[in-house]
Amino acid sequence: MNSKLSALLGFATGVTAGGAVVWYYAKEKYARIAQEEIDSVKEVYAKREKKVSNDIPVETPAAPENETVRDEEAIKTYTRKLQDAGYTDYSSTVVPSKSEAVPEEFRADAPYVIPPYEFGELDKYAQISLTYYADGVLADEDGEEIDNIEEIVGDALSHFGEYEEDSVYVRNDAKRCDYEILKDSGKGG
Repeated sequence: MNSKLSALLGFATGVTAGGAVVWYYAKEKYARIAQEEIDSVKEVYAKREKKVSNDIPVETPAAPENETVRDEEAIKTYTRKLQDAGYTDYSSTVVPSKSEAVPEEFRADAPYVIPPYEFGELDKYAQISLTYYADGVLADEDGEEIDNIEEIVGDALSHFGEYEEDSVYVRNDAKRCDYEILKDSGKGG
């Protein structure tokens, strides 16, 4: 029984030692390969940067044709590896501003009702408070009656109670405005 245990222990020690040697060798090998690729890419970009910064063509000694081909192949290989790894070229993407982030399917020619939590959400949209009186008058903050109700808030006046009993929120993309319409039981001006 003792010989089986010592054989098993010797086998485990051998596997561990062998694994450590293979791991160290693989680590060194792939670190060297990665460094060679990084150095070649840095060299290519350094040459390109030097040409751009001087605005004068830099005359470099003609590299042997097979070396140029090797550099191009290395760059293509490196690019392929980056693409396979899922890296994206974010330098060519454009981040829309918050006001432009509204998807096209939500942009409307006519004003539309929005939930209360969306009111004032877009940076470049003005926030305007309106009052809807019991006698059917819609007025701005200064008490001035609004004549073109349909153009400003669409059919929003029929949406009281949809989200809140005494208020409706409307977005008008054409005017880049968010309107808060508050119901008042009094008479308008």
